[in-house]
Amino acid sequence: MSKDTEKKSRILYFSRIKALACIAVVVLHGCYMTGGAFARNNIVRMTTLFTVRNLMYCAVPSFMMVSGALMLDAKRKIDFKKLFGKYLPRMVIALFAFAEIFAVYDHAVYQKDFKPTHLLEGVRHAVFDTFTENGMSWSHTWYLYLMIAFYLMLPIYRIITKSADKKELLYLLGLLFVANSVITAAKTLIGCDTLVFYIFANSIFPLYFFLGYAIHGEKLKIGRIVSVIFILIGAAGMIFLTYYRLHTADTETAERVKNIADQYFAPHTVLAAMGVFALFKSFDNGKEIPLLDKAAAEIDKCSFGIYLIHMIVYKHIFAVMKFDPFAHGGAVMLILIMLIAFAVSYAITRVLKFVPLVKEII
Repeated sequence: MSKDTEKKSRILYFSRIKALACIAVVVLHGCYMTGGAFARNNIVRMTTLFTVRNLMYCAVPSFMMVSGALMLDAKRKIDFKKLFGKYLPRMVIALFAFAEIFAVYDHAVYQKDFKPTHLLEGVRHAVFDTFTENGMSWSHTWYLYLMIAFYLMLPIYRIITKSADKKELLYLLGLLFVANSVITAAKTLIGCDTLVFYIFANSIFPLYFFLGYAIHGEKLKIGRIVSVIFILIGAAGMIFLTYYRLHTADTETAERVKNIADQYFAPHTVLAAMGVFALFKSFDNGKEIPLLDKAAAEIDKCSFGIYLIHMIVYKHIFAVMKFDPFAHGGAVMLILIMLIAFAVSYAITRVLKFVPLVKEII
C-alpha cells in the first residue's frame, strides 16, 4: 500500500481517539500507583488522584470501540487464516514475551534474587495469573487476555453484525447494556449476589466492541450535544462515586461503591465512552489537521508498545527508586514523571519497531 493510499484509507478520528486513550492510560496508572504508594494517609491527595484516575477510565473502552468498528466491518476481509495466522499470534506472543520480561525485571531489578528458574515463573504467570504477589503487579496485561478472547469470538461477532439489521443491532446493544451494566451495577450497589433475574451474558466488553461498530457505521447516531451530555453525566458519576467512597464512614457501602466506580461495567463509564467516541466521530470531516494528526498517527502506531512498557518505567521510579513525587514538587513532579513514562515508553517502542519480527508484535 502506498503512503497516499494509506492516508486516504486511514480513519482520522480512530487515530485521534487511540492517541488520547494511550495518554489517558499512562495518566490513569500514574495516579493509581502514586495514590496507593504515597497518598494513603492524605485524604485530599487520595481524592484528587483517584478522581483523575477514574476520569481516565474511558481510555480502554475507547480502544475496544475502535477495535469493534474496524474488525466487525463487513467490508474488511478477516478469514480464519488471518485470524489465527496474524491477529491471535500477535497477542499470545506479546503476552508470553512480556510475562518473561516482567519476571526477569522483578527478580533481577526489584527483588535482586534472579535465578534461571524464574524464567519458568514468567510462563506460569502468563497462564495462571498476572503477577499480584510480593509487590509484583503487572495486572495491566489483562487487556491482552481480553483481546485474545475477542479474536476467538470475532467470527461469531461478525456473523451477528453481518446478519443483524439496525433494529436488531440496537436491541442487542440495549440488552448488553442492561444485562452487564445496569443489572451488574445494581447488584453490586445493594450487595445482592443472588438476584433471581439475569440475562445469559456475563461481560461488559462485547458491548464496547458492538458500540464502536454501531456508532462508526451510523446505525446508532449520537449527535454532538447528546455526546457532550453523555460525557458530562459520565464525568459527574465518576467524580461523585469517587468522592463518596473515600469520604463516607460506612465502610461496607464504600466498598460497594468502589466496586462500581472502579469497573468498566459502570453505566456512567459506558455513557462517557459512547460520548467520547461519538464526539470524535462528529468532528472528523476527512481533512487532516497537519501537526495534530501527524502526532496522533505516531502515538497510535506505538500505542500497543507504550501500553505494555510504561508500567516498567513507573515501577522503576516508584517501587525500585522509591521516589515520592509529593516530597519533590507535588503535582508538577507527578506530571513530569507521567511525561517521562510516556516518552521513555514511546522511545523504546519506536526503536523496537526497527527490529525484524519484534516490530510485527510491538
